[in-house]
Amino acid sequence: MKSNLKWTTALVVLLAAWLFVPSAWGQLRVKSGALSRSSGILHPKELERRIFQLTNEARHKNGLPTLDWDSGLAVKAREKSDDMIKNNYFSHISPDGKTLKDRFQEEKPASIRNISRIGENIYMGDRLDYSTDIKTQARLIVDGWMTSPGHRRNILDPKYTHLGVGVAAKDKMCYATQIFVGMKSR
Repeated sequence: MKSNLKWTTALVVLLAAWLFVPSAWGQLRVKSGALSRSSGILHPKELERRIFQLTNEARHKNGLPTLDWDSGLAVKAREKSDDMIKNNYFSHISPDGKTLKDRFQEEKPASIRNISRIGENIYMGDRLDYSTDIKTQARLIVDGWMTSPGHRRNILDPKYTHLGVGVAAKDKMCYATQIFVGMKSR
């Protein structure tokens, strides 16, 4: 009986989220100073920061230490989001076959040393409206990751110590990338 109740509750929550997402996309308010532009691609820094905060809130609620922000990881995460938007794909593996580990072997951020583990979460949405509230948008992204077992595992992995978040938006498309690393000594 409890199992059926859990599934019914989960189904109701997912249905409510599905119905809520289109209306929430219609309310993303981005301050003009919160964006950087590159090739017509927007990088809403406030959205990146809010995703980072919500990720740490999820860790705290689960009794885990918070992650440290790493600007070098954020640059790598933005590069990944940019690549997906420019080359029209959604995958951890780029069209040229590069994985997260490949990208780090080519060029590791100077701030990252002694990596013991690395992980990545990616998100794609196609209903971006720049009049949406940033907090709502960030909540939708993080809640989506938290309902996915693999993404949730990355967010709640106690061995991760640092995080960078990168968001790229163009037209109605929005891509977000989280890059997690665990350092051998914190």
